[in-house]
Amino acid sequence: MIVYRKCAPISILVQFNMAALLKKRAVAEFSQVIQEEPKPIKRLKLIQRTPPPEINLDLEGATSTYETLQRLLAFEGNFPVRGEDVSGVVRELLDHYPREKEAVLRWKVASLLARLVQLPGYNAEALADDIIRLLKTEKSNKAISQLVEVLRKIGMSSPYNMSLNHQLITTSKQYLRNTGHIARCSCLDLIGDLGSPDQVIEDSSQSGSSSMTIQKLLMGFTQDHDPRVRARAFQAMLQFHQRGLPLGEGIYQHACSALTDDYRGVRLAAIKLVWVLSHLYPESLTPVPDSDEKLRLVDDGFTKICNMINDISMIVRVEAATLLGSLHQVSPKFLEQTLDKKLMSNMRKKESAHERAKEHFSSGQWATGQKWADDAPKEHVDPDAVSLMNIGACGAFVHGLEDEFLEVRNASLDSLCELAVQSSSFAALSQDSIIDMFNDEIKSVRLNAINSLRKLSHLLTLREDQLEIILGVLQDFSGSTREALRNMLCEMKLATKECLNTCVMSLLDNLRRYPQDKLSVWRCMQHLGKHHAHLILPLVPELLCLHPYFDTPEPDMEDPAYISILLLVFNSAVNTPTMMPMFQGHVWRHYYYLKESIPDMLPVLQVPGKIYGETVQTTRVKSDSGQFVQQSLRQLENIGTMDLTAAHGLLDMVVRDLQHITKLDDNSAASSECMSLFLKCQLLLIKLTKQQQTLPGNSSVANDTVISTTDKILSMTQRLQHIYLGLGSVELSLVRQTELKARTLQTLSRLSDLQELTNVRGRFNSQLKTLHRYMTSHQISPDAFTTNLFSILDSLDTCSDTEFRKHLQFSLKSFKACAFPMVNKIRKACVVLHEPTGSSDNPIKFAAGLTSAVAVDATLENIQTPCHVKLQVKYADQQTQLITLSPDAFHRLGQLRHRLQSQVLLSHAPWSDSTHVEISVVLDAPSLSGDHGNKEQVIQLCDPVKVLVSPKAFKR
Repeated sequence: MIVYRKCAPISILVQFNMAALLKKRAVAEFSQVIQEEPKPIKRLKLIQRTPPPEINLDLEGATSTYETLQRLLAFEGNFPVRGEDVSGVVRELLDHYPREKEAVLRWKVASLLARLVQLPGYNAEALADDIIRLLKTEKSNKAISQLVEVLRKIGMSSPYNMSLNHQLITTSKQYLRNTGHIARCSCLDLIGDLGSPDQVIEDSSQSGSSSMTIQKLLMGFTQDHDPRVRARAFQAMLQFHQRGLPLGEGIYQHACSALTDDYRGVRLAAIKLVWVLSHLYPESLTPVPDSDEKLRLVDDGFTKICNMINDISMIVRVEAATLLGSLHQVSPKFLEQTLDKKLMSNMRKKESAHERAKEHFSSGQWATGQKWADDAPKEHVDPDAVSLMNIGACGAFVHGLEDEFLEVRNASLDSLCELAVQSSSFAALSQDSIIDMFNDEIKSVRLNAINSLRKLSHLLTLREDQLEIILGVLQDFSGSTREALRNMLCEMKLATKECLNTCVMSLLDNLRRYPQDKLSVWRCMQHLGKHHAHLILPLVPELLCLHPYFDTPEPDMEDPAYISILLLVFNSAVNTPTMMPMFQGHVWRHYYYLKESIPDMLPVLQVPGKIYGETVQTTRVKSDSGQFVQQSLRQLENIGTMDLTAAHGLLDMVVRDLQHITKLDDNSAASSECMSLFLKCQLLLIKLTKQQQTLPGNSSVANDTVISTTDKILSMTQRLQHIYLGLGSVELSLVRQTELKARTLQTLSRLSDLQELTNVRGRFNSQLKTLHRYMTSHQISPDAFTTNLFSILDSLDTCSDTEFRKHLQFSLKSFKACAFPMVNKIRKACVVLHEPTGSSDNPIKFAAGLTSAVAVDATLENIQTPCHVKLQVKYADQQTQLITLSPDAFHRLGQLRHRLQSQVLLSHAPWSDSTHVEISVVLDAPSLSGDHGNKEQVIQLCDPVKVLVSPKAFKR
């Protein structure tokens, strides 16, 4: 015991010393300072560019006029000029101007000054006095005009300097008496841009001095002997209106008198001025020539513009026809006169037979035939009082619709439709005139007439005599014209059941002539049934071939004409309960079939005790599917904290549930499919991460597996970014981070290839930088994996290949699965391919080596950029061809809805046997990840359709 007591302190001391030594070593090991070699400092090389030499025209050194002109043209080609050089150049031009003897060169100098005063940063107000001083000594009209233009530019650069503007207007007024029209026109332009109608200026043209307003001054120049000056005077008044300044009513008579001017520009400006005053003073009274009556100014202006429909110039007629449509305040009696065309024959009014019979009956006297000229017309017209040109509003639209130029006819149709929308009585009167334009020889005019009548559909009812003209368009060769007419029939109201029967028979004939119009005809039948249920009821036995005693044969369900009749009848049966007891058993079987094949065109038919077309169970499934999707999202809230094995099992279960929801409910199908696609990417990433831990990194089997799986992930992330609409910035960032993880695994598997090493690293770094900019701009915090890569972003470009691999492998250790917190409603981009159907067994025959056209008709849904949509053709030898479509192939149907109508030209080397060619619609959208070197596959928007092709043997 004594020995033990003596040894115990020694052993404790030894243990203490050992512990202290180990601690010292540990501290020394973990606290030692490693001094790295200083990295070379990146030096920024600042290149100080030599300032450009000062601009020196050196016009004094020019020895000839030609050399002076060349120097001015060379200076003009160097625009724009720096702000600090403008003052010196302007001063040099001003000094050279009075010494120049050639008027053309003085005009050129003034034009350069007009451009220089518009440069930003230059004080143009100081130049006004110098230009005015040059004007006083100038004799050339062209040079004066250009100097006044310089003053106009100076005034427009300082619009709030009222004293300067008054000075410029006073100066320009002095040159309004110049002999040259160019100078007077420039002065009028300056007054129109800088003055105001009620501004008072001094008038010293006559003896003494007086004052007058600018509007009165311009009115005087509307009587100038030069037509170009008259036109500029009216345009100056219009400029006042465009600047928001009120025009006086006194210029109305001057504008009306100018409508008969010989110069087209004057008439154009006068028409616009009459239109402006009709809007400004519609209720003012204006006297009628040669009468004591007074008319409202808008009515009188309307008749004046209507009279210009007969102008000799096509441009004036188009302008007049265009302006008529916006005069909505015109009286109904003047409006109705535009469709009443009164003819003159043998100097007496032309009356109809009914009017002549009514006149004879009211007079009580009849011609006996015993006296010569007993029935001669009693009403004579004075030849001097007849003006065949000034017809006012009478027949204005009739003349416009019968014009020889399609521009006038289109403008007349637009105005007629716009005025008819404002008045139901005028719409009824204009109905026949619009329908007559359905027979126009120009396609654009026919389309305009059809669309105009469609806009008036809520005010009109079609009669039998009108349907003969309308339904004739269904035989038109142009598919767009037929489509427009069927869209119009969808909204029109028919008067009688005979009208409806005629319309149905014409649509069936259209279906027989043009089978490619099948879907459009079906849609038209659907809307006709909804709007004309009361007219269809007496036609049901005839349409469905029903007989009260005999059992009629069951029609062929594959006949498109029979399906058209069923769509018409079923859509009308919703509002007509007495129609459904007439249906036989096979009709209800056909209803069930159509409800499954084209559910969007059929309604839900209700009979007491039954609901045909939709069950309560289906309704309950649709209401519960949205809640189930939200519950699935709640299960994945804590998936980021789970280990990979547990996360894999949970993700697998949720994916299976979402796939079932996709099949059951169409409303939640897009959201469920989008979520399941994202979770599939997480499952594949977990599988790859586990595989990386078990298999050696340099195994060829492992590399092939990683590359094939990552390609599948990248394909799914491309679909998530381009196919599904409604994803927010947070959801898109999750998708792009998933894409980054797949790229990381793919890059690690390809680093062993020394030939592609540089390209692989470059593409990866480019994608990483693009994602960093995206998340920084949207202020989104990345996950642990992406954060680790962002922290070493700067060193990835300069590190060695070994360090690059280590960085990526270290980042993969922080990988965790993530969920998809969708908030918005998701919509999926898709394409419904109508033609070709792929169901025909008749092959397309053509000579081998030549081409054959296959019509393609498809409906695009939820596609933001149709320009990225292309057609893909896959031949039997696995060769693929992408066809870029022209913008004319897409027709907008609504928001995010387009119709694609085009043709595919099939051409290939000589074939020996008949084979199938696959045609599909794809999306060739650019990559959003910044990886432009490795372009992804195109995205399929629909299932490929197989077309049987049988080329004939090549004969030599």
